[in-house]
Parts: sequence; structure tokens; C-alpha cells
Amino acid sequence: MIKLGAVMGENFRYLRKCFCRNLLKGGCIRMICFYQKKLSRHTCLYEPTCSEYTKRCINNWGVPVGILLGMWRILRCNPFSKGGKDPAPEVFWKVRWLL
Repeated sequence: MIKLGAVMGENFRYLRKCFCRNLLKGGCIRMICFYQKKLSRHTCLYEPTCSEYTKRCINNWGVPVGILLGMWRILRCNPFSKGGKDPAPEVFWKVRWLL
């Protein structure tokens, strides 16, 4: 009986961790998509845009690191920058594609 409880506890922790991580990642990506469709004026100097860059970083690196990378990109995107191509960094050992 004790082993069954330990196994159930491990499974619950695993499911909670996976479910919450995917829910948080999906929620952040959905908020960025809402911003892109409803609020954005499409005036970014960089290619891809800052919101698309943040979305790709969240998808590839996870929520905390993706948000930090996106904030760093937004700080670099100002009227005095040259702009240009600046692709999102990818984790080479686990590339995930947006659908």
C-alpha cells in the first residue's frame, strides 16, 4: 500500500509539472498571438518582429528564458538601432516548431 501511494505521488507530480508547463507556455503564446492580431501596428525594425521573436524564444527555450530574451530584444528595438535580420536562438539538441 505504501508503494502504491509513492507511485501515485510521483505520477501526480509528473503530470502537474508537464500540464502546468504546457498550460503556461500555451497561454503566453496565445497572448502574443492576440497582441499580433489585435493590437500590433507592425512597425518593428527587425525581421522577425519582436513579438514573433519572443514567441519563438518561448517555444524553444521555455517561458522564463523566452520572456527574458524577448525583453532583451525589445530593449534593443529602438529608433536609433539599424534593425535587420535577427533570428531567435534555437536549442540545437531539441528544436520545436510552432504550429
